Amino acid sequence: MKYPAPAIMGGDPFCDVFRALYDPHCYWKLTDPDYCISVMRGAYDGGCRAFDYSFPAVQEMFLRLRDSVGEPIVGYGNPTYLQGPMLNGRHLQFLRSRIISTYVKREGFMPDAIRRRVQDELREKTCMVFGFDLEAEPLSDGEIASIYLDEDVYQKRLDGIGESTYVLVGGTDADWLYSLGRGDIIARMAQVVRSRGQIPLLLCHYASTVLREADAQNLDVEGYFAPINQSWAWFDQESRQAVLSAKKPVTAFMAFACGGLRVSMRQAAEYLRDCANISGVLPSPARSSAF
Repeated sequence: MKYPAPAIMGGDPFCDVFRALYDPHCYWKLTDPDYCISVMRGAYDGGCRAFDYSFPAVQEMFLRLRDSVGEPIVGYGNPTYLQGPMLNGRHLQFLRSRIISTYVKREGFMPDAIRRRVQDELREKTCMVFGFDLEAEPLSDGEIASIYLDEDVYQKRLDGIGESTYVLVGGTDADWLYSLGRGDIIARMAQVVRSRGQIPLLLCHYASTVLREADAQNLDVEGYFAPINQSWAWFDQESRQAVLSAKKPVTAFMAFACGGLRVSMRQAAEYLRDCANISGVLPSPARSSAF
């Protein structure tokens, strides 16, 4: 088993799709590739040797940095946006309200306590993870069975980050597919990554359910990425237990409370290492101020 790096610099603030979610004061700077590379270089000078990216434009920045330094640095490709899991020709990410409505309104997809909490409390409080339209129609059993992976779409996404050594598989699609009982699609995605000579890692947000399902499935990945952030991704005691019992190394993302822990970064990192069984951290620079 190849272990992921202990520190991986997040690349979302540098890409067009996700940049607006980060510090608005840095928005225009983050549209400048030279500035982005200077931030990456600062992380490198601080000891970081691993970098995450989702799209070709950020990969180009990574390659410029890689060409400018005198030692190997490692790329982590994160293609989890519109990457290929589909229903009736539509990306699952366009059907999020129907998917979440399915395991809130129908029994058997999530424990009753979680279903109630998502509907009553988390529908608005954690919009990025659980927010959904309460009026959305749940998926039928036939629709769930009809979800498929468009491998041409997936291969095209992987082509755009082809210089990455590691590929993060799943993301939000992993949360939904495991919740719907379709972990077979995630297993196929890991196989596709392996066939290209890259190393798959599972990325998810619902740690309490997905990590246990992946362990039971014996998913062919080298490790897991999960959020360790109570306010952003509802990291509760069940999630912590899933991380502690995971059969593979877990890397934390969204781990520093969106910048709120920067005054006690060392203590936060020590907690992740000593109390949460975390083998690595992926911080995003515009949120955590970790670099």
